[in-house]
Amino acid sequence: MKEKLLFLITPLILLSFLGNPARGEEVNLFSKMKIQPIVDKKKIPDFCLEGLNGEKVQLKALKGKIIFLNFWATWCGPCKEEMPSMEALYQHFKDRNFIFLTISLDFGGQEPVRKFIENHRYQFPVLLDSSGKTLDLFEVSKIPTTLIIDKNGKMIGRIIGPRNWSSPEFFSLIEQMLQDRPSRVVSLKD
Repeated sequence: MKEKLLFLITPLILLSFLGNPARGEEVNLFSKMKIQPIVDKKKIPDFCLEGLNGEKVQLKALKGKIIFLNFWATWCGPCKEEMPSMEALYQHFKDRNFIFLTISLDFGGQEPVRKFIENHRYQFPVLLDSSGKTLDLFEVSKIPTTLIIDKNGKMIGRIIGPRNWSSPEFFSLIEQMLQDRPSRVVSLKD
């Protein structure tokens, strides 16, 4: 009798210790990428900025998509360091339910930003905020800073400093978020 009971209970005990492997993997990816989870999942503030292409983008209109929002400037060395991998990330996910936005904080206006982007042949979307109003909206004090926003329009992660955005870990994280599992990404409880 004890053997039968042990046989039935052992898998349940193992499952409780192992937990959900996908959740653990997602939390581990946040940790590996040094992404600060935003546990209270703040709703994104809205803004409307013009892009280098002349089109205006209103952030709240993008609800329902994963958003990568990066703050940078042409004079920022660490910002320039991460841009090749940002381009790779953009190219990899541009045809998916993933919105890639960068906000240039250059005071010189559109021309220096346009020259920089063209010289490096970057194709990712660039919005212009020469007044820096979005810095206060998103409580950004250093650049580069990147925010990850889930499909519900809530900020779930903050990354300060340059990263290799084309790393297998970050690609895997975005893939998991695109599969409708964003709430599990930052679930540090259980």
